[in-house]
Amino acid sequence: MAVAEEIDIIAERAPDILTLPRLLRRHARTRPNAPALRQKRFGIWSEMSWSQYERAASHFAQGIIGLGYGRGDHLAILSENRREWVIAELGMHLAGAVAAGVYATSPAAEILHVLNLTEAKAIICEDQEQVDKVLEIRDQLPQLRHIIYFDGKGLAGYDRADLIAYDDLIDAGAKASQRDPGFLDRAMADHDPDDVALIVCTSGSTGPPKAALITFRNIAFVGEASARNIGQTRGDSAVSYLPLCHVAEQLFSVFLAMHAGYVVSFGESLRTVQSDLREIAPTIFLGVPRIWEKMRGDVLIRARSAGLIQGLVLRAALRDSRRFDDPWKTNYGLGDRLRHAVWEWLAYRPLRNALGLTRCRIAISGAAPVALETLRFLRGLGVPLMEGFGMTETAGACAIQHRDRRFEGRIGVPLDGIEMKTAPDGELLIRGGCVFAGYYRNDEETREALQDGWLHTGDIAEVFPDGSVSIIDRKKDIAITAGGKNLTPSLIENAVKASPYIKECVVVADGRRFVTALIQIDFDMIANWADGEGVAYTTFRSLVENPQVAAIVQREVDSANAQLANVERIKKFHLLAKELDHDDGEVTATMKIRRAKITEAYEREIAALYA
Repeated sequence: MAVAEEIDIIAERAPDILTLPRLLRRHARTRPNAPALRQKRFGIWSEMSWSQYERAASHFAQGIIGLGYGRGDHLAILSENRREWVIAELGMHLAGAVAAGVYATSPAAEILHVLNLTEAKAIICEDQEQVDKVLEIRDQLPQLRHIIYFDGKGLAGYDRADLIAYDDLIDAGAKASQRDPGFLDRAMADHDPDDVALIVCTSGSTGPPKAALITFRNIAFVGEASARNIGQTRGDSAVSYLPLCHVAEQLFSVFLAMHAGYVVSFGESLRTVQSDLREIAPTIFLGVPRIWEKMRGDVLIRARSAGLIQGLVLRAALRDSRRFDDPWKTNYGLGDRLRHAVWEWLAYRPLRNALGLTRCRIAISGAAPVALETLRFLRGLGVPLMEGFGMTETAGACAIQHRDRRFEGRIGVPLDGIEMKTAPDGELLIRGGCVFAGYYRNDEETREALQDGWLHTGDIAEVFPDGSVSIIDRKKDIAITAGGKNLTPSLIENAVKASPYIKECVVVADGRRFVTALIQIDFDMIANWADGEGVAYTTFRSLVENPQVAAIVQREVDSANAQLANVERIKKFHLLAKELDHDDGEVTATMKIRRAKITEAYEREIAALYA
């Protein structure tokens, strides 16, 4: 019997489980010349077809096998997003190895922690900068055997036997492929849906990061369930820009892209995301709250900075956009429809084009709660923005809002095949095919998270009779005031961050007499205001220390307080003189606040608020 026929028989063991390598093979066989990946370098976009994608992944697989890596070995990737990342990831799958991502912004100490946590035997680095970080901690990584690099610029003088160029590895794999043309078929034959595909480290916002094990079965489940709920197709396209070591970006750049067969584009760098979006005009776009808040701020700055006539038009259109910010409303009168048509032609479409979202039909906010004001603002411009909910431990997907059902202020309903309920203490519990296999070499945390088939999320939530769910806050973040009142910090923080002038808000209330906050201004918005008003400043600190800025923030806090119960209102605040920083441990690589670290770092300032 031919090996290819054996593959089909093996696949029949679980015909409903289309793993990533099987999907790659399907697309390479049925649509060999269709574009799979695009990448921009030196201002020029180049395409890679599905057949080229499969061939490159196969060559990478044979290359690492030639280095002695195989089934069950862990290999890390330390890089910004680029097509070589996903080629390497799929190559590891074909070789039976497991990929573990590391944030490109991580300092050496954090990289050391992740490599030890995941027990990575090799690491793939983007360039000299990342290689240097690894070499700085090389002596503390006895299990690390090789450092593979994508970009060799600046590395010519590094005379080390453990340094290997990605291109050389691919060439070695190509030669091995000529000697062994049956490798790819055998790799598929050895493949099992219950194999671990990825190790994804949790954000570590409320404790040390944990290494979550995501299986091919988990990934196949979310691909199928998402197709039934958001309807991704091969005609879609996405821009990959959020870190690929985050499960949310994996979901859209790998899991769903492979499931549907749509094209994924990799821009030149994080600094060129806005121009890349305009050039690609993706139909699917995932953003974390900070991205959507930045877009809102950019639109407001554009309206403020425009010329007299254009400025008047934009500001009038933005005021009117509140009429059209309800995605569930259908009974618009003739006057509103005509009004919308005019603004669509004069303002809304040009603004969406400036954001790169002209063709966007699926826009999702995830990873953290987004301010309702931001949601409504962008919806009013015609961006079809919906909230979704997922966790590292649910392979990135779990629940989503629907455009045909009103779920304002909720995360929507669970994807098909997923159950949600709350424990007696209000903790959200999840059951379904998305739930991960456990934490690597951490049985205690795994037992705590997985009990009787249910994932204990650590989130406090409310499940409504219609099946929709509202996330209240992290269980560890719920604050109890000195008067015994339970408060939800994220609710207060989101009310304040609805202001375009405020980038971050950290509420302090646990064990305190009243609520205070540490507030970080949105530098771009405040600087734009200052330029327009002729207010002089030189640095972030000098802008923050201007009394007029404090007055603006007080006005915005007062506006937020008006929406809150008296016990929730911020009585005093301190303006941070610098931006919260990942290198200082104040935020995670995904910009989630580390509340304990921040309150410790600003202990003196907090004490002054209660003096």
